[in-house]
Amino acid sequence: PLRPGIQQCNPQVNTSVSTARYSKEMGNPPELTEERKTAVRASWDLVRKNMRQNGADFYLHFFKTFPVYKDLFKDFKDTPLEEVAKHPKLKAHGLRAFYAIASMVDSLDDLEIAAQIMRKTVDDHFPRGIRTLQFTHVFGVLLDFLSIKLESNFDERTREGWEATTAILMQVTEARMKELEQTAE
Repeated sequence: PLRPGIQQCNPQVNTSVSTARYSKEMGNPPELTEERKTAVRASWDLVRKNMRQNGADFYLHFFKTFPVYKDLFKDFKDTPLEEVAKHPKLKAHGLRAFYAIASMVDSLDDLEIAAQIMRKTVDDHFPRGIRTLQFTHVFGVLLDFLSIKLESNFDERTREGWEATTAILMQVTEARMKELEQTAE
């Protein structure tokens, strides 16, 4: 079962945000070439310089894009976004999430390691009612956030690299979700 509030989320809330998913209609994601891996790593190195603040800023951007998700965090439920911005647990959660992303970025040359990290992340979130749609939203907002935060450093090659990376991670997410949902039945 989904946590209260999740089923209310409309996946079309912000269509300007990439969904980080590729369907037959959209075509295939860009290939994760060495050049694109290098661009992803270089862009993440810029984020890594201040992971604590960037992680918090990401979650604020996420909550502005999809306000319904803020209330899924018990510490932030019914709290104005201005107060959430000052909450120490916002930085802590952002930092944990960004360390997981950093580990996956650091593992782009061994995608099985990145996949294991993603599977563990899915396993941790599944009992909380988080499903594929929510991961799709997170990755879409991540791409949007990076394009805003990195400005000119988020060029076409970097965008394609992140699109390829998130598409791979979403494939892992979808496969693991199917396994967990079958086990839960």
